[in-house]
Amino acid sequence: MFSRYLYFKRIILSLKNRKISIFALIDKKSEISLNAKINRFAKIRNTIVKDFSYIGPGSDFNNTEIGKFCSISGNVTVGLPTHPTNFISTSPIFFSPNNGTGTTWSNKKTFNDQPERTIIGNDVWIGINSIVMGGIRIGNGAIIAAGSIVTKDVPDYAIVGGVPAKEIRKRFDPEIIVNLTKSKWWDKPDYILKEDIQLFNNSLNQENLTELIKKLS
Repeated sequence: MFSRYLYFKRIILSLKNRKISIFALIDKKSEISLNAKINRFAKIRNTIVKDFSYIGPGSDFNNTEIGKFCSISGNVTVGLPTHPTNFISTSPIFFSPNNGTGTTWSNKKTFNDQPERTIIGNDVWIGINSIVMGGIRIGNGAIIAAGSIVTKDVPDYAIVGGVPAKEIRKRFDPEIIVNLTKSKWWDKPDYILKEDIQLFNNSLNQENLTELIKKLS
């Protein structure tokens, strides 16, 4: 009966937003923009996905907020449950009535295993097979290289990669990053961004950034 309910819920979501796959699992605590795309077999729990962001196949998001214009590849995991490190055992059989073992010896939850809220900024690109730990903040315009494990905050417009992920370089010079951040172009109306789409199709420098900021203002 419950599985049938979930199936019909998927159908309703896909009718409201044709870009949401009927094979995606989205819980009732999540908010998905009508302009966002969720691909097949993605699991979305207690998560906000804003305008023009997409999540690739097989990705798993828990307790996360995703900004606008984010490009998230397949098999990306964000917000992993935690286990106690100072208890005798790390197994949830001892502290959680509902857990992955399929068995419980506890009638109440004695350890909060839910991940902290993860915040992903706007225009973030996360490569395939990456993992972002719970409670991380990823800045606007950041890039996470494929296969990375992110264990600490990522600054605006930084490119990070590796296990654990480390900063490789910044995408732009500091002055450009400051001005891009101040512009908040991702919050501008769609029609304005469409009118100036040519500015998004060339390498960014201070000259065309100045032109973009002037038009956006």
